[in-house]
Order: sequence, then structure tokens, then C-alpha cells
Amino acid sequence: MSAPGAAPNAISAELREQFSASDSEFNEIISALNSFSIVAVTDRRGIIMHANDRFCEISKYSREELIGQTHSIINSGYHPREFFKEMWRVIGRGDVWKNEICNRAKDGSEYWVDTTIIPLLDGDGRPQRYISIRTEETQRHLAEEQAHKLAYCDRATGLSNRASMLLMIGTAMSRMPGCEFSGFIAASVDDLSVVNDAFGYEVGDRLLLDAAQKLTVLGEDGLSVARIGSNTFAVLLPRIGSDHRLAEQQAAEVVHRVLALLSGPVDLGSGVVVDASASVGYVLWAAPGIRQRRHDQENGEAATADGYIETADPHEVIKCADIARKRARRAGGHRRMRHFRQSMLDDAQQRVHLVSELRRGIENRELRLFAQPIVDRERRVIGEEGLIRWLSPARGLVPPGDFIPLAEQTGIIVEIGEWVLDEACRVLAAWKDDPERQHLTLSVNLSERQLRVEDFAERVSAIIARHGVTPGSLKFELTESVLHTDLDRTIRLLSLLRAEGVLSSLDDFGTGYSSLSYMRHLPVQQIKIDRSFVMAVGYDEQAAAIARTIVQLGRSFELQVVAEGVETEAQFEKLRDLGVDAFQGFLFARPRPVDETLTAI
Repeated sequence: MSAPGAAPNAISAELREQFSASDSEFNEIISALNSFSIVAVTDRRGIIMHANDRFCEISKYSREELIGQTHSIINSGYHPREFFKEMWRVIGRGDVWKNEICNRAKDGSEYWVDTTIIPLLDGDGRPQRYISIRTEETQRHLAEEQAHKLAYCDRATGLSNRASMLLMIGTAMSRMPGCEFSGFIAASVDDLSVVNDAFGYEVGDRLLLDAAQKLTVLGEDGLSVARIGSNTFAVLLPRIGSDHRLAEQQAAEVVHRVLALLSGPVDLGSGVVVDASASVGYVLWAAPGIRQRRHDQENGEAATADGYIETADPHEVIKCADIARKRARRAGGHRRMRHFRQSMLDDAQQRVHLVSELRRGIENRELRLFAQPIVDRERRVIGEEGLIRWLSPARGLVPPGDFIPLAEQTGIIVEIGEWVLDEACRVLAAWKDDPERQHLTLSVNLSERQLRVEDFAERVSAIIARHGVTPGSLKFELTESVLHTDLDRTIRLLSLLRAEGVLSSLDDFGTGYSSLSYMRHLPVQQIKIDRSFVMAVGYDEQAAAIARTIVQLGRSFELQVVAEGVETEAQFEKLRDLGVDAFQGFLFARPRPVDETLTAI
């Protein structure tokens, strides 16, 4: 590298001919440039004729290595060829060019420079030399790059984030021909919340990172991958053809790859191995008006749009894929996938309306508590099961199957469940003074969401105390699915409630795959045979054998056995012969308002 101070003298003679400034003014300009700027002079072909010390320092090349070369020696490859073609078009016609350039030093490091190239013209006004004056912008670009990462990169996985994916979809939209389709996939790692709860967020992050690393292989095929939610990833399939069926086939192939990548055993370290599963939804989309264009191309034949959406909104693309993903997850199973259909969006919008109506219904006291009797072997009423109904001014009497699943998914079930509990305790308090009813139990269903409430046992205790409920008259019914989330906590809660005089019943018994393993630990006093066995008990020997086994199990654990869904005398007689203790179903009474309960059937 040349000694400092040589540069001003080396270029002053050349530049003196191009500038009218005095020697002193010129030397001051050159001195200032060399102190603060990176300066180079080239001939009309771009061959470097002079490089000052700052150029040598930042490029890590000696002056001898630079002189005689073009600036391609420091080309980083960052800029496309058109970038430099435009630069040459500007300076070639004698105009000054300004822009930022990313260069590569001799040691491989990259640096940014704010560049001004000034053509030095000959007597005919044609460029004879070019002087480039640069100032380093590396730190600013590094800061901008870091800011970009914060804005558009997911810190946990290193993938693009939701904001970045929206930009990519927007870019794909701007470049799509009018009759071409693109695809978008949303995939969730469904075990993340379970892993977080069971092993901690650090282990959950490993599951996320494992999924992200597996999905990056799709980038080799030109697909863009991003993390767009807490447990949700996305894959963009831009421009997959103008043939709808082929586009759908290509998208489905990628969906199957995504499912394969995200499903199966995952070793998360520290002896933790989970059998991961995924839910995948995908949508095909095209520019608005494609249906009409396809209609015209197909000589007037009908062109269905059920298999794709027309949109210019990136948010709409993500929303539709996510609706399909959630539908796939609700469907259950180990490998779940759904292709978005317009009916899904219609259903989702109807669900939103229903949720709003339900919230207003709760506020307006439109909920009603119905009850269905439970009878003993002599048909005497020994208890009632409380059942929620919604008396909507617009919809009439809404059965629980139409709104309870939605309440579960949205969390409204916690509020509904507390209302049911309070109403049941009010009824039990009234029954205390009625000789014909004071011996009855009243059972209410307990949801998984209610069990998750931090102070659930304390809330129950407070409601019981407020109404003065007789111990042993209130009963909670819970399904085996509730027990699969956190069995230890459920056992503790039921034990605390038992100490308060609250009984427990295990509903839909026989449908769970591990019922027997629970029975030694669960503080329940009753099991209810699932109606699927009850319906078939009169003609199916296997169903009868299952019912007989459940009765024997109840005897072993000193539990009352109830058969629910009894509709015929034949079923009643068969179940009584098998030793069932109590019965519930349409044969005895349909659900009716709780204040109309009877003591004899």
C-alpha cells in the first residue's frame, strides 16, 4: 500500500486541466477528498488509473494491485448486471451518477459506499476520465439490515415472519399474469402447547426450530417459507400454472410433503421424544377477474371458482389458508389437511355471527337450564342431569350441539359453565325445602376449559357456600377427553371438590382408550355407559359384553353404573339384567325446564 500523501500530487495535474480553480483551491479540494473520501480515477474504459489511500485501506488491495484493473476486482455480486449497465449509460453521456454500492474487499468482507461518479470531459464534451468519490456507509447498512431482520425475520427460527410473507405475497401478485394461479399453505405444529406445558418453553422452542429446519428444504425448490403464528408456518407457491387442476395437484403434492416433514417422532433432547403431528390448510388464488377470463377462454363453458379465490389482498390469502388449517385440525386424526372452499369462509363468518349472538344472549339472560331425570331399577327418580339450552329470540330454542362446541373453542364456555353451576346450586337450594326433591342429585357437565381456570376449586366452593347447597347433592360430569390434558391436576381438583361435598361422574365411559388406568386414581363415584353401547345392547353381543364388563368394573371400584341414552323397553330390561344401577334416556323423560322436574316416572 502506498504511503499517504502521494495521492494529491498524482492526480492534481490531470484534474487541473478540467477545473478552473486556482492551485491552492484545487489542492484544498483534493486534500479534503483524500482525508474523508475514497477516491479513484479511471480512463474512459473504466481502467483504474489512480486509487488513494482510503481506497486501498477499505478494499484491502495495494495500489499496485488496483492500478490497471477495473472496478470488477471489488464487485461483490450483490447488484444485478442491469444496475451497472444503467450506471454506464448515465456517465457515458456525460452526466453525474449517484448511488450506493456494495463492494467486496480482498479478504472477502463486504462494505457499502455512497458513490458519486463524475465524468471528466474532453474538448468535444465526451468523457475522457471518470473520478469516483465514495464515502463508507457500511455501519448504516448494517444497522438497516439489523432493523430489517427485526421487522421481517422470526427471531426464534430465523425464517421470514408474517410481515415478510405478506410482502412476498404482494410481490407475487404484482408479477402474476392474469390467468395464472398461485398457492399458499398454512401448517401448524399441533403439539406445541402440550410440549410447552409439559416440558417448558425451551423444549417447545426446540420443537419449533426442528419444524423450521425441516421446512427449509422446500426453499431448494424455489418456495418461500415463513413462520406466521406462534405454532404456524407458511409456504408460498408462486405462479404454479394456468391450468386449475394441475395447479391444485401441484399444491397438494407440496402439502403432502409438508405433512411428511412435520409428522413423526422428534427427539427434543434430555430424553424427550414426541410423536409430532400437523394440521395443514391450503388455498389457490389468482388475480380478480380470472373466472371471467377462463370463461371466455373456455368458449362460454361454466368456470367454477369453488377451488380457488380471486383476490388482490395478501391478508385474504393467509386468512383463507388458515381457515382451512383450523378446519383440518378440528377434523382430528394424525395427518390432517384441508383445501380451502368458499363454504368454509361462509361457515367461519356464520360462526362469528353466532358467537356475537351468544355473547349478547348471555348478557340478556337467554340461557336456560333444562334437566333430564336419572332413575333407579324401579324407575324412581334419584337425580337429574342439568342440560344447557339457549332460547334465542332470532333462532328459537338452540340445542347445545349447535353452540357448545363453539363456546368451547372461544372460551365462552367458562362463563357459561359458571352460570350453569350457579343456576344448579340455586335449584338445589330450592329443593332442600321440598320433601319430594331434597334427596335428588343434580349433575352438570364440566368442560376442559373450566378445569384450566386457575382458581376453579375456589370459585365452586364460593358458589356452593353462597347458596347453602347440601353436601352430596351437586355432581360434576366429565368426559375422559378432559383427563388426557393434565391428569394429576384433575385428580387434585376433584379431590378438593369431594372434600366440599361435590360428587363426580365419568361420562361416555368405554370410549376412551385408557379408561382402566384412570380408575385406580380418579376420585369419582359414578360411571355412565356411553349411549353407543346402550343402543346396540339388545342385539349386539359385543356391546352387551362391554356393558357387562363396565358393570363388573363398577362393582370392583364400588361405583354406581348409569346407562344413558335408553330409548326402548328392551334396552332397559337387558341393561337391568346385566346389573346396571341407574338409567337415563327418552324412555323415561325428555329434557325439560329444570323447574318442571318430576319425582316419579
